[in-house]
Amino acid sequence: MEINDTTKISSFYPKSEVKGVKKSSQTSSESSTAANAQESGISALQKQDTFVRQESVAPTDTGIYSKESITKTIEELEDQRTQAFVSMIEKMFQSQSNSEFLSVGDITKNISLHFSTEDIEAAKESISDGGFYSVDAVATRIMDMAMSLAGDDPAKISVMRDAVTKGFGKAAETLHLKEDDMPDITKDTLAEVMKRFDDWEESYKTTEENV
Repeated sequence: MEINDTTKISSFYPKSEVKGVKKSSQTSSESSTAANAQESGISALQKQDTFVRQESVAPTDTGIYSKESITKTIEELEDQRTQAFVSMIEKMFQSQSNSEFLSVGDITKNISLHFSTEDIEAAKESISDGGFYSVDAVATRIMDMAMSLAGDDPAKISVMRDAVTKGFGKAAETLHLKEDDMPDITKDTLAEVMKRFDDWEESYKTTEENV
């Protein structure tokens, strides 16, 4: 992949974000904090759902909520959660891509005016094994969120799977890339997530067979 446009690099990888990557990759406790923040985001969405439900479900003239209105509201809330999940996936893949771009030696000359050697080394560390943006770390965070949103409903697995695929595609669009041109680390992460989805689905099948 050739990245020759200095403005493009700096526009999607601001200085503040690089330092954030560096800081998060230095300590495992800060990685845990980021994961907790994401979980808090899901919790916040759930709290918001309660408020929306109260406002959007209108009672009938008799003061009784109809089955249709309740069903419609539940579907709307689920769609909101799914869209929020897609947005989070998009941002994860963008950040992982940015770290990969910084770590590639043949483009450092194009971004040397914007990032220090220390920043570049921090980006390399973040995508290495055990790093905050490594394949395993990002895949684990994605699956943790997917499982939290799906709960114990196996029917939601396909919805979560599609959301991840959509988030990956939107990340590519934001970076002005085709999906095939995304950094290898992001494609490897997507493949790992899809494998974990397969294992998740298989676990339900195994459970049903043993019942």
